[in-house]
Order: sequence, then C-alpha cells, then structure tokens
Amino acid sequence: MGVLVPLYLAGLTALSLPLILHLVRRTPRGRQEFSSLMFLSPTPPRLTRRSRLDQMLLLLLRLAALALVTLAFCRPFLRETASLSFADLTGKRLAILIDTSASMKRGGLWQQAIKAAEKQLADLNPQDDVALFAFSDRLQTIIDFQKEGSAPISDKPQVVRNRLRTLKPDWGSTDLGTALVAVASELDSASDVRQSPLEPQIVVISDFQSGSRIEALQSFEWPERVPVVTLRVSPTNTTNAHAQVLPAEEGNELADVRVRVVNAADSRGDQFTVEWTESVVPPSGGKAGDRPKAELRTDVYVPPGQTRITRLPRGTDSLQADRVVLRGDDHDFDNTFFVVPPRKLEATLLYAGRDAAEDPEGLQLFLRLAVANDPLRQVEVRPLDAAKPLTAPGDVAPDLIVVSQAISEELRTTLTTFVEQGSMLLLVPDGDEAATSVTSFFDDVEFTRVAAETVEARESRSEKYLLLGEIDFTHPLFAPFAGPRYSDFTKIHFWKHRPVTLKTPATTRVVARFDNGDPALLERSIGKGRVLALTSGWQPGDSQLALSSKFVPLVGALLDLACGGTEVAESVAVGQPVTLPASTPPEPIVVQTPDGREVRLEAEHSTFTETDQPGIFRAKVGSTETRFAVNLSATESLTTPLDLEQLEQRGVRIGIEQTRSERIDRVRQQRDTELESRQKVWRWLIVVALGLLVLETWWAGRAERKITA
Repeated sequence: MGVLVPLYLAGLTALSLPLILHLVRRTPRGRQEFSSLMFLSPTPPRLTRRSRLDQMLLLLLRLAALALVTLAFCRPFLRETASLSFADLTGKRLAILIDTSASMKRGGLWQQAIKAAEKQLADLNPQDDVALFAFSDRLQTIIDFQKEGSAPISDKPQVVRNRLRTLKPDWGSTDLGTALVAVASELDSASDVRQSPLEPQIVVISDFQSGSRIEALQSFEWPERVPVVTLRVSPTNTTNAHAQVLPAEEGNELADVRVRVVNAADSRGDQFTVEWTESVVPPSGGKAGDRPKAELRTDVYVPPGQTRITRLPRGTDSLQADRVVLRGDDHDFDNTFFVVPPRKLEATLLYAGRDAAEDPEGLQLFLRLAVANDPLRQVEVRPLDAAKPLTAPGDVAPDLIVVSQAISEELRTTLTTFVEQGSMLLLVPDGDEAATSVTSFFDDVEFTRVAAETVEARESRSEKYLLLGEIDFTHPLFAPFAGPRYSDFTKIHFWKHRPVTLKTPATTRVVARFDNGDPALLERSIGKGRVLALTSGWQPGDSQLALSSKFVPLVGALLDLACGGTEVAESVAVGQPVTLPASTPPEPIVVQTPDGREVRLEAEHSTFTETDQPGIFRAKVGSTETRFAVNLSATESLTTPLDLEQLEQRGVRIGIEQTRSERIDRVRQQRDTELESRQKVWRWLIVVALGLLVLETWWAGRAERKITA
C-alpha cells in the first residue's frame, strides 16, 4: 500500500482534537486558604452529563468518515511487488559539451570542468549513449553518438574519458550559441529519423562568461524535448583585467601609444601596471622569455567594471619591444597584447653625381640628410665611381642607386645588371648631358631638342613656377600621402624642369605630372627591378622639394619601395584569416608561427587561416618578409558571469541535473502515478465515507429520540 500525496496524512492528527478537548478537565491551579471555611470538609466536583462519553459509537463513526476523506485526498494505491533497478531506467542520449575557449585557462577552471564531465560519465547506464563535443569559436566533435546498425562499444564511457583527458583549452573565443544550436539540431533530427526511445539531453560545462556569443540562438526554435543542463565552473580569485593597444595617431607612429585597460565587473583589485617587454631567446635555445623595459611602464587605476585609456611611453631606443604586458590581476591568460615592432631596414644606397657630399646646392647633401638619424632605417650611402663600376662576380646588388650625372655605356651596362637583379634606379639629371642619358633606359621617351642636339631647359623665375597638378596616389611612392591631411603638394614650387614627351605606344608609366601637363616622374620595370626618372631636381636651384616637409617621407617611401617597406599587416584576433601580400610572379608563402611551426601556402593561395594562437607571425615570400600580430579576442576577457536567464529568454529549455538514484525515484513516482490512476482507490474511500455519514446521521437521530424520551 502506498500513497501519492503523503502530506495529507498529517490531517489524521486533527481527528484527536475533538476527543482531547472533550475530555480535558480544567481545574484551578492556585489554592487560597480562607479562615471562614476551615471547618468545612472538601467536596470534589460532580461529573455532569457533558463530561462523559456516552455516545462512543457515534464519535467513532464521525472520526472514521473524516479519516476516509483524508485518505482519499492522499490518493492511495496498491503497490506492486516488483522493484525498480538501474536496468529499468529509460536510456538517454547524452551530449557533453565542454568549453575549451581561452577563458578556461584561468586557475583551476579546466580541472573543475574535467571532474564535472567525469561525474556525468560515472552516472551513465549501459543502455545510455554518450557523445563528447568541444567548443570555442567553432564546434569540434570529439566522439560522436553510436551510428545506427554499428556494433556497440562495450565501454564507451571509458573511451570518452580517455579522450577527455587529452583535451586542453585553446586560444579561441566562446561561441556558445552556435555550439548549442548545432548539437540541439543533431539530437532532434536523430530522434526523429531513428525513432529512438533514448531521451536526448545536453550537458554544457563552461564558465559562462559574459563575453560568450549567444546571437545564434535568437533565430533558432529550440526543440521542446531537448533539455540543457548547465554546469558552471568558477574561479576562486575573480580579479581580471586586460590591455589593448589602440591604433596609432595618423602620421605619428613612433609617439607614445594609447592603451585601453578594461577591468572586469567582479574584480576585487583596481591597481594595474602596463609595460613594454621584448621577446628574448636564450643563447642555449629553449623557450623564449620576456625582458621588461623598466623605463617604459606606467601605473593605471581602473575601478571594477570600468575602462581607462592611458599613454605608454615608447622610446626610439626600444622600438624592438613587441608586446604590452599588464600586471596586477589574478589571471594572466589575457595580459599580453602583441604589437609588430617596426623593422629596422638595412639598405645600401649608391650615388653617382658631380656634386660633393657637402655641397649645399647639390642633390647629394639633401639626400644624405634625409636618410640620416632615421630610427626605422640604417642606410649606408656610398659613392659610385663611374670610372670603376662594380662588375666583379658575386657583388651584392645595392637597394637603391641615384644617378644625377651623364651615364657612360659601361656604367649603363652595370646599372642594367643591378636593376634586372632587383635594384631600383632613380635618375635625377642635373644638366643637359645627364638628361640625354635618360633615354638609354626609357626608349619611348623623347626630350624637346633644339639645334646641335642639345636639350632645351625651361627655366622659371620666382614669378613663374610649376606645381604638381596630377599625382597617382595609388603608387607606392605616394601612397603615404593619400590622406587628405598630406595630399596637398601645392606649396612646392618647381623653378626648372626638362620637358619630355611619350611616344605612341608608350610602356612608361607617368606617376606624376606638372600643372601644365608635362611628366614630372616616370617609371619603368626592367627585370625584377624598376627605373624612376625625375624631370626636375630637389636641390634649391631646381625646386623647393628638398626644403619642404614632404621630402623626408618621400625619400622614406622610396627606400620602402626599394627595400620592401616597413609596413606590417593589421593586427587580427585569434581565428580570423589574414590576407598576405602576393608576389609577382606568384611564389609559395611560408608562414612561421610563434611556436616555431612552419605552414606552407601555395602560390595561388594568399589567405592564411591558421591563426590559432596569439603572437607574432612571419610570412616569407622569397626574400620579402611580412609580419603580423594575432591577439586574443577582447570579448574573451569579459569574465563576469553570464546571467543564464538570457538563455531561457532565447528559448533554451533549461533542465535539472539528476543522478541515477534521482532518476529511479522519478521513474518510481511515474509508475506509482500510473498505478493510482488505474486503480482509483480514492473513489471507494469516498463511497465508504458517504456510507458512514449516512449511518452516523441515522444513529444520531435515534440517540436524540432516546435522550428526549
């Protein structure tokens, strides 16, 4: 015999109240002596008619009727003799979804997650099916569900447990919504197709930080029969902050950088330090370490849940520092922000001209001043002796050659060889004879000539000058000036230039023109290199170019074009693809990851997708190297716990974690409910109670007549 609602049994205790109240005898507790009553004998109180139980049967009938009604509300049933065991439980299809994002690297979280997953595996029955999934920015199927018709795995929980121990957190961000949608869709479709009696269930083990992306749940209709059990792991120390370097101000890349410091809302600390550090590789090999720059650090105060922007000094002697490190919080997984340091170029510049290095009216002096004291470039300027050209076998081709004098046939042969090997040649003729030599490299260019085969030089006085009227800012030489703040060249006056005309058809490219339409800068490719020609010089006798603020960056762009440049690819987050610059002709690209691994891309592929860790990556195309930084996603540092009600608001059915004993109790409750609804003993109890009430009414009337008589 059993009851579904045993709480109503407490009502049986109320049946004794009428009997107790009827039999209770109230006697005075105090005793007062009176002198006038000392000679009287004490007389006990006499029992009246109302103090005796003279209708015992009537009382029992009424109590029995009330007891039967109480039992009817308890919904009794006759329990079967068969007992339940774990084998009688309905099997379930369990999907364990474990978070492997970067935030799980915090102290103790991963160990808690492993223990929670092993507990779920320990509560499985032989008839249960289990699958293991891992998710960060994408979902990974570690062990899938049992396929239809395949041989069952004898000890699948142990197989899952072994694979679970091989997992570890990666550097990806947390895309919780996409992972839940994918697993729930698979469970729902598998139940429909296979008509499996197994109960689907998803167990999510995560820290559920507020930076988790759940947007995918917004447009997904959650299946009603797929519950989700959430198991949250939490760190003991909750202070966490992260630093992010903001883009440099335009045209001021070497100034102090701006650093954004964000402190989590549940942090207990508010004092932090940001500093530049430099990667150092030990001479004996091994793991690289950091060398802090004590003079390049700053303290910042950030209250919990707030953001501060501070300036971090960066001296010219510490340009090789490649990361900003934040110190002062409890978790260091997001404390490093990588920045590609500007590469110091080493270039060789050969100059061939008639002017001396100290001549204030010549080209060479201004050229040397423009490349001196450059923190990003170390340029060696050497004179090129036209009488003794560099033709020895094994000579390394210079990066840039500037020629302002007339070119002999022997020098032309040497220069052509260097250009074909990849050097850049800049022709800046300083006279008529030197201008005539330009046509030896530009066969489709013709100078305006007069009698005696001399070049006509057009000279302009102070009241007559030319300006650069048309500039191709897509050319690498003028690309740094493409912004509206730097594209104005109207303040540079050109007093003298040498007009040229292009033959038809022309293969020479005109990069810039004067406002009268004459070409100002010509370009032509020869082999692996290129030849540039200016129709006006930068010395004060020809123009104001050397004295303008455009000259130094223009020479820097010229060196970048000759040596490969100092630009770096834009910083990306972990998991984002990077488009690498292609070479002409296309060549294979070898990318070196921060851990020393090399990834080879074929010539037709220029998109690198294996950005699976933060650090500095190096992409090599032939002799050209491009570096780019990969950093942790900023959302992964938002470690404040996520309100799980947001999942319910998006339709997720949140379930309750149950052990095997609790599942047996639930099945037993369901069986008892089914037995009670089939037997319906409460109806018979109500019938018997009504019969007792009829009998009590008849007996009460008979007793009343007897008392009256």
